[in-house]
Order: sequence, then structure tokens, then C-alpha cells
Amino acid sequence: MMQIAARLLVGLGDGIEAIKAHLSTMDDETLRAFLETMPGKSLAGSAEMTMTILIYREMEIRKRDHNVVFFPADRQLGN
Repeated sequence: MMQIAARLLVGLGDGIEAIKAHLSTMDDETLRAFLETMPGKSLAGSAEMTMTILIYREMEIRKRDHNVVFFPADRQLGN
């Protein structure tokens, strides 16, 4: 029984990773449109709730990435 549960959890994890990878390929407009199709309220632990969380996480990652200041690699601190 534990082996079956472990296989199911691995499959679930693989599925979530595949969804995250797919969401990362969507442009911002498509991602926002996809979010609008999700229900306003969903049951805890449901597929809808999980998808909504993954969409919001992707949007937050993008927001954070736009606020990053890059410094030249050859510049050393204190010089």
C-alpha cells in the first residue's frame, strides 16, 4: 500500500512540475487570462486551488524578476 501511495505522490509531483514549467512559458497576458478562468473560490486542496496558487506563484516570480538590479560581473566590490 505504501508503494502505491509513493508512486501516486511521485506522479502528482511530476504533474505539478510539468504545469509549473508550462505556466513559465506563457506570456503575461495569457497567464492573466488563464487566472480569470479560475473560480473565485475553490475547495482547499482541489485541483482548481492548486492551479490558482501555481498561477499566482508564477506571476510573483515574474514581478520579482523585473525588480532585480544586475551588476557587471567584472566589477569588484570596494573598487
